[in-house]
Amino acid sequence: MKISKTSWALLAFGLIIIAGASLFILFENEDSRKTDLEDRLALAEASIPAVVANIATTTEQADQLSAQLEEVLGKLAQAKGQFPETIQSIEYASALVQMAANSGVDLLSFESSEASKLTLSKLNFEMTEFTLVVRGDINPMLSFISAIDKGADFLTGSMDVIKLTFDTITAEDDLPKPTTTITLLLISYEG
Repeated sequence: MKISKTSWALLAFGLIIIAGASLFILFENEDSRKTDLEDRLALAEASIPAVVANIATTTEQADQLSAQLEEVLGKLAQAKGQFPETIQSIEYASALVQMAANSGVDLLSFESSEASKLTLSKLNFEMTEFTLVVRGDINPMLSFISAIDKGADFLTGSMDVIKLTFDTITAEDDLPKPTTTITLLLISYEG
């Protein structure tokens, strides 16, 4: 079978059209891809100032938080410094006897407990309870309680229980002197 020149020309023309159509489709796909990439590049370039501003803001916030952290750590160190390292019962007993004498009341008894461990916010403390009984007139008694409350030795303490008792029977016709039982909790930082 012999193929005519016209058939050969039509076949060649068909192949050229198919090749041209294929090249056109590939060109359109690449052009669409190029346009998409250019749009994405323009969007990325437009967002650069916002990203730079966000980085600057974040850096500023990090600096502020760092300064706040340093301030809080300084306050923590200062607060730790307010707590005594250990609680020495003898030192506190001596201070309380002196305060009682200065206030004009009699210290009848003084007891202290063994120190117990206390953990608050991952910080270790030692807590000691003191119980003291004093006797005296009302004004000196209040002066003594106020001296404990405001005393520099007792900044880390709290008076949890104050029990005031009046004796109703006295040997003389004098007004009875009240007795006060004070429970004082002192906390020391263990580090």
